[in-house]
Amino acid sequence: MKKYLSIILVSILISCTSGQDENKKTLWTVAWNPNGKYIATGGNQDELKIFDTKTFELINTFPVKDVQLSRVKWHPTKNILAVITQGRTFKAKLLNLEKNEWIDLQDLESSFRALDWNHTGELLAVSELEKAVSVYTMDGARVSRFKADPKGVAGLDWHPTKNIMVTVGDQIGIYSQHGDTINSFKSRTEETLLLCVEWHKSGDFFAIGDYGALKNKVNDKDKLIQFWNIEGGKLFEAALRNVEYRNIRWNPNREKLASASDALRIWSKEGKLIAESKSTEDYLWGVDWSPDGKFIVTSSSEGKMVLWDENAISLRTIEE
Repeated sequence: MKKYLSIILVSILISCTSGQDENKKTLWTVAWNPNGKYIATGGNQDELKIFDTKTFELINTFPVKDVQLSRVKWHPTKNILAVITQGRTFKAKLLNLEKNEWIDLQDLESSFRALDWNHTGELLAVSELEKAVSVYTMDGARVSRFKADPKGVAGLDWHPTKNIMVTVGDQIGIYSQHGDTINSFKSRTEETLLLCVEWHKSGDFFAIGDYGALKNKVNDKDKLIQFWNIEGGKLFEAALRNVEYRNIRWNPNREKLASASDALRIWSKEGKLIAESKSTEDYLWGVDWSPDGKFIVTSSSEGKMVLWDENAISLRTIEE
């Protein structure tokens, strides 16, 4: 049990909302599929939900019982959804929506919070409770496994054109698909939990969002968004906030970055804050753009999905 102490601590930190208790309503993740037809979401509600984007009606559900569904990611070209939980029961799986069947990932003993398809869709990377990352093929066969962040991988993202990935947790790590370390460095001098990461389409840099310094109280104003290059050079650092940045997503042409926190914020690729919704205690967790870049969907701690325009103006609530 001792070897899992640090990762359990990180898991607790990630699961808690700032100033709020975790509850069965929370939707931790939301994703718009590449052809624009569906939105997938899930969290603590014991099921994965699929919505139609023409009517925004719920069209299908799949049971995901007694675990926290942490993240979903659509395959870049196929109607396949990767799903990861924080636990040792359901763990991480692939859902083929054409056949309505699950594909297990071989030899996966546990799962944490991070997963992503590579740029061709041939490989899927998932994070485990044991501070490791496993890489799988589309049929669920594991091709590599390596130790990554010392306190667990909370977020990861494949490079847009190469089979290398960036991972975040206690630090930032750049790895090959086989686990060769390309670079590893800290984002701040104080101990910090990093929650999310995403490459810019150029592949020249990536954005990260963090939980803040772990020694401070949850509501201390020390949460950051930063832009880094692969060499470890910091390109940008956002103004401090008092609610952590839970998820971030670049729009399809990578000119704008959406961040989920106490508000929906839109940043330019140069780091300028260009739009911001009203701050609310219904904290946002999931965030994604429509494939045409005209809309954003978010999920929240109160189980709401909201549709926004690209200027962070709320258009409708999809589900209460």
